[in-house]
Amino acid sequence: MELRYWLTRGGLIGLIVLGVGGRVLMRVVAHLEHRPLFVFTAKGTLTVVFAGTVAGLIAGFIYYLVRRFLRQPWQRTAVFIGICELVSWRGVHSLLRVPQLMFMGLALVYLIIIDTMGRRMHS
Repeated sequence: MELRYWLTRGGLIGLIVLGVGGRVLMRVVAHLEHRPLFVFTAKGTLTVVFAGTVAGLIAGFIYYLVRRFLRQPWQRTAVFIGICELVSWRGVHSLLRVPQLMFMGLALVYLIIIDTMGRRMHS
């Protein structure tokens, strides 16, 4: 039951924060790099939203595992954020510095939301 909870929450929040938020952030980066502003495509948007949802599912699963093996909240937070930010870094390491930091910040916002939900649940 708890696994389903974290997969559902991770996926839904990933869809919103990582998927929709990632797509919006991509537009901001394009604007900063002086690219054309109106290049949204349905296929591109669906791809990014789907990728955000899948990333959310994976992070939800990671949180579920970390929660099972680490009982101290501060340890859980440190391990969860460390693992997920390393995975995120792998995805953005080839970008320019400012977009890297922006996407890593977006990932951190997502991770803090998930961790906050976990801290509010009964252990």
